[in-house]
Amino acid sequence: MTINWNEVAEKLKLDLTSLIVDVIGILITLILAKIVLNMLTRFTNRVIHGSEKIEDERKAKEVVTSMTLLRSVGRYTIYFAAVCLIINQLGLGNAMSNVVTAAGVGALIISLGAQSIIKDVIAGTFIIFERQYGVGDFVKINEHEGTVTSLAMRCTYLKNWKGQQIIIPNGQITTVINYSGEFNMAIVDVPVAYEEDTDRVFAVLQDVANKYYEENREICYEEPSVLGINSFDDSSIGFSVTMKAVKRNHFKIQRDLRTLIKKRFDEEGISIPFNQIVVHNGDK
Repeated sequence: MTINWNEVAEKLKLDLTSLIVDVIGILITLILAKIVLNMLTRFTNRVIHGSEKIEDERKAKEVVTSMTLLRSVGRYTIYFAAVCLIINQLGLGNAMSNVVTAAGVGALIISLGAQSIIKDVIAGTFIIFERQYGVGDFVKINEHEGTVTSLAMRCTYLKNWKGQQIIIPNGQITTVINYSGEFNMAIVDVPVAYEEDTDRVFAVLQDVANKYYEENREICYEEPSVLGINSFDDSSIGFSVTMKAVKRNHFKIQRDLRTLIKKRFDEEGISIPFNQIVVHNGDK
C-alpha cells in the first residue's frame, strides 16, 4: 500500500489551520467576555459611588442593591453566552441547539441534586422584589447578625462586627430581622433582690435612664421608660428599662445603661442577686 504523503500533509495542514482558527476564536470569545465583565463592573461601581450623593438614604440603598444584583445576573449571563459560543466554535452545534442542550443538561443536573440552586435563586428573587433588606442594612438572618455587603441571586453576603464575611444561601433563610428602620428599641432587664424597696429601685432606674437620655440625645429617639416589675423569678424581681434608639444604636445604649445601673446600684447599696448553692451538713 502506497501512502500519498502529499495528501497526508495537506490534511494535516487543513486540520492544523482549523485548530488554530478554533483556538483564536475561543481566545477572542474569552477576551470579549472579560472586556464585557470589566465594563459591567466599572459601570456598577460608578453608579454605586454616585449613590453616595443621593440624600434619601433608602433610595441610595436601593440603587446599591440593584447594581449588585445587576452585576450578579450579568456575570451569569456573560458566562453562559461565552460557553455557548465556545461550544459553537468547536463545531458541536449552533447557539440555539446549545441552549436546548444546556436546558436538557440542566434538567439532568437538577434531577441529580441541584434543586438547592433553583431554591436559592427563587428565594433570592422574592427577597429582592419584596425589598426585605438591601445592601447596607444591618440585619439578623437566622442566627447571624451583620451588615449586608452584597445581595446576589443565590447568596446574601454579610459582614459581622468581627470583620468576618458570612455567606448565606438564600434558600436557607428562614427568619430575617432588619434593624435599619427608623428606630430600634433598647431593652435592659434588671434583676434585683426580693428584699429591696421596689419604689426606691424604680426611682433609681428612672433617674439613671433620664440622665443618660439628657446626655445622649443624639442617639436616643424618645425619652426612656421604666416598666416596673415584669417578672418574679426564683431569686430576683425583674425590672425593665426601655428606650427608643436612633437606628442601630440600641446595642450601645443597652451596654451603657447596664454599666451605669451597676455603678449606681453599688453606690446605693442595691443588690443584684446571683445563683448560690447552700449546703446543709447533717448533725453527726
